[in-house]
Amino acid sequence: MVKVLKEELSQDPDFLSMFLNEARLAARLNHANVVHTYEVGVEDSQHFLVMDYLDGQPLHALLRRASRTRMPLDVHVRILADALAGLHYAHTLTDFDGTPLFVVHRDVSPQNVFVTYDGQVKVVDFGIAKAVGAASTTQSGVFKGKLAYVAPEQAGGDSVDARADIFSVGVMLWEAIAARRFAQGDSQTTILAKRLSGTEPRIRDVAPDADPELAEICDKAMAQRPDERFSSALAFRDALEGFLDRFSRRVGARE
Repeated sequence: MVKVLKEELSQDPDFLSMFLNEARLAARLNHANVVHTYEVGVEDSQHFLVMDYLDGQPLHALLRRASRTRMPLDVHVRILADALAGLHYAHTLTDFDGTPLFVVHRDVSPQNVFVTYDGQVKVVDFGIAKAVGAASTTQSGVFKGKLAYVAPEQAGGDSVDARADIFSVGVMLWEAIAARRFAQGDSQTTILAKRLSGTEPRIRDVAPDADPELAEICDKAMAQRPDERFSSALAFRDALEGFLDRFSRRVGARE
């Protein structure tokens, strides 16, 4: 798959800077649960990325086709656990001298988790990811990311770290348990107000029969304060793996 920056956008310093930041970061990512970038270049003034061709569907399209109520919970949780493995790799990526880059995806959502037809799970589109020391292309007052999934601190314009991505996967877990969209029917203004005030429904409010262990995991991932969430995507993944061990067979790529 080739991702090309439109010629007119290459003349815009902000878009070009964003694209080049993505290119530099994408070239460093090499993990089974992250889309792989093979080449970054420019030809005839056209900037491009050459990435894996993924034969499958983004998670939101899969859920729309299968319907959330018919998606087996253990399969849905397996997809999220695999996505967390990819995120943990990105979060712990280091520079060539071993200096941590502190990468944060900042747009984790069902649109950016891809499931291939042979059962692989890939996190895609690090286009607005940030690493410490990267040039910022976010202008004042411009929000980046999908509001329904962003962490409160990101929605409020504060600095973010890996725990913001953990919150986003927490929302996706909430949706897996409840078998419905988290912010369905709400306007962007309402979502923002509830997100900042911490007044959105907890999973037990809408799914009182939810497995207590999984509900606890969801609550921890979606804690309003970052320091009350899982300390890493790996810790979150380990909790989901523990649930899957108890809940069912070991769900793998075939399922």
